Amino acid sequence: MYERLQKIMILSVLNNTRSRVKFWFISNYMSPHHKRVIPLMAQHFGFEYGFVTYKWPHWLHKQTDKQRIIWAYKILFLDVLFPLSVERIIFVDSDQLIKV
Repeated sequence: MYERLQKIMILSVLNNTRSRVKFWFISNYMSPHHKRVIPLMAQHFGFEYGFVTYKWPHWLHKQTDKQRIIWAYKILFLDVLFPLSVERIIFVDSDQLIKV
């Protein structure tokens, strides 16, 4: 289900922009299958991609619910997930469609 939603999101973005697009995927919770499919999709649909990963900070109260961990990182640590060379980030959750 998640992989299907992600494909729909990718196609929505690509169909509604003329700009070069690079998708960054949080790899911590991606299935091995999904990690293998992303390069194939990138080649087929013509986009760039990268994987980012994170480690929960030792000073922050540890969360056990996977969804809460993902949400916390999306909200609190979005600025440290990506390389410093990334100039602009537009966050799109996998259940959103893009219209420009």
